[in-house]
Amino acid sequence: MSADTHEAMVTGQRGSKFGLSVPDAVRAAARLRASDRLLLEGLHVHVGSQLLDTEPFRKAVEALAAIGELGEHAVYDLGGGLGVRYTYADRPPTVEEYVRTLTDAARRCLPATARLIIEPGRSLVAEAAMTLYRVVTVKPGPRTLVAVDGGMADNLEPMLYGQRFEAAVASRPGGGERCDLVGRHCESGDTLIRDVHLREPRVDDVIAVPVTGAYCSSLANNYNGARRPPVVFCRDGEAREVVRRETYEDLLRRDVGVGAGVGVGVGVAVG
Repeated sequence: MSADTHEAMVTGQRGSKFGLSVPDAVRAAARLRASDRLLLEGLHVHVGSQLLDTEPFRKAVEALAAIGELGEHAVYDLGGGLGVRYTYADRPPTVEEYVRTLTDAARRCLPATARLIIEPGRSLVAEAAMTLYRVVTVKPGPRTLVAVDGGMADNLEPMLYGQRFEAAVASRPGGGERCDLVGRHCESGDTLIRDVHLREPRVDDVIAVPVTGAYCSSLANNYNGARRPPVVFCRDGEAREVVRRETYEDLLRRDVGVGAGVGVGVGVAVG
């Protein structure tokens, strides 16, 4: 089966480091059943992430049914991968469409008594957060470059697998000129969003990037000594910090330095 998503987010395909092909899975299941130490209770499938079509989910259930006799397994984990709307152009299936596809296929192909498990993944949390940046530089040119006080250290998704986001100047949302929103890190590839409309971007403006609740925080890193940003929960007009901003002390905590009072010299031999 195939999944229409970025190659870095495809799983369970031929040549993938994840999972087994159906013939290999059949053989693995037979070995497990023959073991007096292991108990095979069920099967799991996952074909990719950020899927905007339900067809791969249907085919995945049918593939599971081919592994073992009908009624043999008590549990079927149907995985996840349901996509979310990162951009104006994205049209992901609704949760209802996703669940209906899985349950209809399960009724046709799997035991009526089987327990079904699904993994909501990014579809559960992506829209729960947004990232706020401060503009530090606006550089005119063939395409206006708007640099912010973050980048690939707090959002690796555009660099890892080309995930597209939208953005707006928080105080002037909607419309505007085409810009490239770039990060502050010393990499030409540190571009958060290419060709995004921003209205009259200026230094110190706040840029809002929605739908960053899935992987941005978990992939955050200390590229070139960058400190990871805080996480703030907001509700009913109230805000509270739940993860504090990283400090330089945090960055240096694991360093094994030279003890106090110990001199360090560097010798150079010539000749």
